[in-house]
Amino acid sequence: MTNEEIIERLDSRDETALEAIRSLYGKVCMQIAYSVLKNKEDAEEVLSDTLFTVWNNIPPDCPENLGGYVCKICRFKSNEKYRRNTRQMRNSAATVSIEELGECIASADTESYFSEKEVARLLDLFLTSQSAENRSIFVCRYFYNMKYGEIAKYYGIGLSRVKMSVKRTKEKLREFLSKEGY
Repeated sequence: MTNEEIIERLDSRDETALEAIRSLYGKVCMQIAYSVLKNKEDAEEVLSDTLFTVWNNIPPDCPENLGGYVCKICRFKSNEKYRRNTRQMRNSAATVSIEELGECIASADTESYFSEKEVARLLDLFLTSQSAENRSIFVCRYFYNMKYGEIAKYYGIGLSRVKMSVKRTKEKLREFLSKEGY
């Protein structure tokens, strides 16, 4: 079933669309959720919450990229669940990966200077200029919150190659943001 067919079925409130989404994007959603939560049951709950949210949001939403839309909701739900689970604690893995990206932006208080949409626009613009391999590795590291070893295993490449790719891509991002005035 294509993404367009799934969206049409969601528009007509056909529940088979949810099963199609689960079969197409369930594995990647579980990986996203598990990388944040480190708990299979919580990840399964997040997947269910993601499907429920998609069901409630389409219509009126009509995403151009259904996979990206579903993954974005899943990532948001994962982070939301994590915050609920750990009110006083910080997620060391997610905090570290986001703080690494924060090094690319000169200001320590990025929220006061950048809107979420502006940061997303700049990251999208930057990532489209990168090679497919560097972009994929970077996305795995910072979007899916995967560890270097997991990325190396997933792509069947060496650990040092992954680390170097992330390092160089971060340097390019820093340079790109500097040219953009940030």
